[in-house]
Amino acid sequence: MAHFPKPFFRSARNAWFVQIGDRQIKLAADKDEAIARYHELMAKPSLPQVTQAEAQKLVVVIVDEFLGWCEANRAPATYRWYKDRLNSFVATIDPALTVMQLRNHHVQKWVDNYGVPLKSGSKRNLIASIKRAFKWAEEQGYVDRSPLTHMKKPACGRKELVVSPEQFAELVARYKDENFRDLLNATWGTGCRPQESLRVEARHVDLAGSRWVFPASESKGKRIPRVVYLTPIALEITKRLMAKHSTGPLFRNTDGKAWTPCATNCRFQHVRRKTGIKYSLYSLRHSFAQHALIRGVDCITVATLLGHSDPNMLGRVYQHLSQNSAFLQEQLRKATGHPLKAAG
Repeated sequence: MAHFPKPFFRSARNAWFVQIGDRQIKLAADKDEAIARYHELMAKPSLPQVTQAEAQKLVVVIVDEFLGWCEANRAPATYRWYKDRLNSFVATIDPALTVMQLRNHHVQKWVDNYGVPLKSGSKRNLIASIKRAFKWAEEQGYVDRSPLTHMKKPACGRKELVVSPEQFAELVARYKDENFRDLLNATWGTGCRPQESLRVEARHVDLAGSRWVFPASESKGKRIPRVVYLTPIALEITKRLMAKHSTGPLFRNTDGKAWTPCATNCRFQHVRRKTGIKYSLYSLRHSFAQHALIRGVDCITVATLLGHSDPNMLGRVYQHLSQNSAFLQEQLRKATGHPLKAAG
């Protein structure tokens, strides 16, 4: 009796596939559409065959293998970060594109036609995601050498927006739902990384110490635990959300789903259309650091509050404070212990 290949679902690609010979063919993301496509393929008299060796050289196969490895060996958030970007890339190329045929221009066209205006940092992240996939393939022996080795990434974007307390109050007032206001207030008051506020759970909370504590395995760099200290407002928000969500992320939208970077950016885009200002959770963290330094908090303490292991990063990121004449004049006055007087 003849055996026919059956469609199967690949979570890494969020789509249905069918294995014909040594080749995996993408059908569709929707099951009904995939089944219809499957029957169309089965009705064809023959299909071009691809050997196993050739199949492993297909770009889509390399991406699938990398995402499967990420899902098994990296944090869920890291897996999602790569999955969102790489699935976007493979949707723009011919499924039969081989590694030998892959060129820098395939990646560049994907970035240039992404669908929304991208800043330098976002373009850098897109290119980094696909370069990492093929560097991994080289390390694992799937390919002899990554075809994207010499593709250059744009420079990291500078976080120039500093949100004043007045601007922040206006920003919060524009949102009516308490869920998003809680997220804004917690980020503004603690200077935490967006990934920390979006991932924090009740198990991370130390109420007695008024802080969130992420174990080293869940912190950036995975070397030491990350401690986020809470203001009274952030502590009150945390207690209230813990009563609602004993497990899973504390910060959720009105549908009860955890906030994602994409969802928060959509909320900020709404304000951007009205004010022309592009806020972000990271701009609130950046502003926290800027205001702390201007208020005279020493750089080592600010670095600790931000979770930086190296205080020198503050010097690199906030070196533009050297252009703030009034701030430096005040620091000089403190350093000398005397008021500054004009010569005359």
